Amino acid sequence: MDRLIVDGYNVIHAWPSLKRLLGVSLEAARDKLIERLSVYGLVTGGDVTVVFDAHHPSATANAKEEVEGVHVIFTRKGHSADHAIERLAYTATGAGDNLTVATSDRFQSDLIRGMGGAVISAPELERQVVAAEEDLGRRVKRYQ
Repeated sequence: MDRLIVDGYNVIHAWPSLKRLLGVSLEAARDKLIERLSVYGLVTGGDVTVVFDAHHPSATANAKEEVEGVHVIFTRKGHSADHAIERLAYTATGAGDNLTVATSDRFQSDLIRGMGGAVISAPELERQVVAAEEDLGRRVKRYQ
């Protein structure tokens, strides 16, 4: 299975359009990222997970939900998104999944590659998401 795991806040701070939304609210930036990743997953057929650091400072367990086909994880108190991504990557590569992690964090990139996963930078993910959005737009126009 093709799996994409996204370092949520790393990507939000790297994409100019999402970084601007931080001026509105963190939630608005997260929602827009999830919406765009949903289109990416729909077009590519891949399994998409986005991981964010703790949503509630008192959370004692990771919060998991599915939003528009995207698996969304908020880590529990005291645990970083990096740690959660590493665990997910370890499980995915162990299962033989074709794994890609989207992050611009160099240490995490090296670790994921060491597990046998692929890494793309936040700007590269943005290019791929834009291409998926354009592809979906073309598909929709064919049926109008």
